[in-house]
Amino acid sequence: MGKEFRPQDVVKRKKVIDEAVRDLSPGIGDVAKEILSSWNGNESEKKLTGLLGREQTQKILKKVKFKGT
Repeated sequence: MGKEFRPQDVVKRKKVIDEAVRDLSPGIGDVAKEILSSWNGNESEKKLTGLLGREQTQKILKKVKFKGT
């Protein structure tokens, strides 16, 4: 079965993502938010790395506590 999320968990996760990408330019930040919101492991990490570069991607993933799969 899939994971079940409570509404407050979803809101908390959105705030964490918003905080992690706040220093990015508006257009880039929006794309990064989309990638982080629909996280799909290595595929999403590759997209984020292509968008931001390896170092910036690692900083953001550390903030939101995503791990590469």
